[in-house]
Amino acid sequence: MINRIGDRLEGSGEDEPEEDFWEVTGDAGWFYVSEATARRILGQLERQEPPRWLRFADLFGAEVRVRAEGIECVRECTRVQRGAERGFRRARRDEKKADRRPWEDDDWMW
Repeated sequence: MINRIGDRLEGSGEDEPEEDFWEVTGDAGWFYVSEATARRILGQLERQEPPRWLRFADLFGAEVRVRAEGIECVRECTRVQRGAERGFRRARRDEKKADRRPWEDDDWMW
């Protein structure tokens, strides 16, 4: 049965999701973009007089226009970085659990 499900999914025609992308965040929300788009946005923001509006396409093909002053963060987000971050968070969680007393509630975390 698993093989039949896998065969159906393989033939679905859906594109594989990007493993490495950049995030653009700000007043207008979160946008996922390619590295080339992120670098172009950063170049525009670093100008002595940045444009008032930024126009770009996200990874899904949607055209986006946002006010440049509303951009708060442009961040690289690779598969390797996300894996390292998950490992880091698990290690911190395990540290906290190791420091807990046996009678403390396991569901409660700082």
